Amino acid sequence: MNGSSSPRLEPWYRPAWLTRQVLALGLVALLTDMGTEMGMPLLPALIAGLGGGAVAVGLVDGLADAVAALLQAFAGRWSDRSGRRKPFVLGGYSLSGLVRPLFGLAAAPWQVVAVRAADRVGKGLRKPSTSALLDQASSPATRGRVFGFYDAMDNAGQMLGPLVAIGLLALLAQDLHKVLLFAVLPGALAALVILALVKEQRQRPVPAAEEALRLGWAPPRAVLPVLLPIAVFSLGNASDLFLLMKVHRAGAPLWGQALLWAGYSFFKILSALLGGWLADRLGPRVTISLGWAFYAAIYAAFAWAGTLAGMSALFLAYGLFHGLSEGPLKALVGSLAPEARRSSSFGWLGLTTGLAALPAGLLFGWLWGSHGPGAAFGSGAALALLGLALLWLVPRARQAG
Repeated sequence: MNGSSSPRLEPWYRPAWLTRQVLALGLVALLTDMGTEMGMPLLPALIAGLGGGAVAVGLVDGLADAVAALLQAFAGRWSDRSGRRKPFVLGGYSLSGLVRPLFGLAAAPWQVVAVRAADRVGKGLRKPSTSALLDQASSPATRGRVFGFYDAMDNAGQMLGPLVAIGLLALLAQDLHKVLLFAVLPGALAALVILALVKEQRQRPVPAAEEALRLGWAPPRAVLPVLLPIAVFSLGNASDLFLLMKVHRAGAPLWGQALLWAGYSFFKILSALLGGWLADRLGPRVTISLGWAFYAAIYAAFAWAGTLAGMSALFLAYGLFHGLSEGPLKALVGSLAPEARRSSSFGWLGLTTGLAALPAGLLFGWLWGSHGPGAAFGSGAALALLGLALLWLVPRARQAG
């Protein structure tokens, strides 16, 4: 903008960083997670009703996140090479919306695992490009708030989904399968929002000759050091379904589990907004450290919790961890990623956390089955603290811009 130009006035009700692009992507996240979370709090009960146990619960998210992780690395690199973002966002969200209702047709635990994995294929396709679009819509001074808002909208969908499921359970005589079939509707609306409102600023595709030198399969040099502590923490970050499984075994009814999941998501909304604000002021690494330390404390307390009331209170408080770590992690990677490898860098973040999810889920399920839930939650707390220590051993890197 030159000196003679007048500054563009922002609406009084919307801060400057909350652009239409950020709002549109946030609405897509809300609708998509609403469809997802209509079924998630019901999956432990569905798996138990089909004859599955703790290992099956571990596979539901562990295998699904591993599939998504592998695809994120390919999709991120493909997006950078093509210079396109929106096709990956639209294709990924649409695929998830189409397969998610198949939970309602599952007749065996392995089918639940397979549908969840297919759902995460869509996540693997869309996530690096979605993060790249959000990063493109932000600045170094607003990156944390942009990602925090997106995560808050994502968690708003996670809160609304179980509330919709509660209403459908009442209308459909507690029929889990029928409730899960209704998840197709929010996914269809999300695809329409992408088509109508999400805009793309075309990136210059990287020529093959430059790619041979600069865009190999290895993660960017600036991003690589932070991936190790993230991987260690992720090994202890098993599926949230295990917390719900302990609540379920303590005697909580289905409607109570769905309501608890909605309350937990409400705390995630608040923490996502707080985490984004803190990341812009204290820096992503300090904010991530607060989140990981809180995670370790909650898991240690869950190891000893024995009453339904105590577990419910811890589950709600656990929602604060997500906002203090998820958005700031993306802000940290975005601050380090080279411009030409933006999607690839976010793909490597997803690959690291997702590949750790499968062994994390299997380890947690095995410890639960062989040594009890106390040992499983205790191991998660220990790995979180180890990851926190490693995070502070990483030297400070120059931000990309």
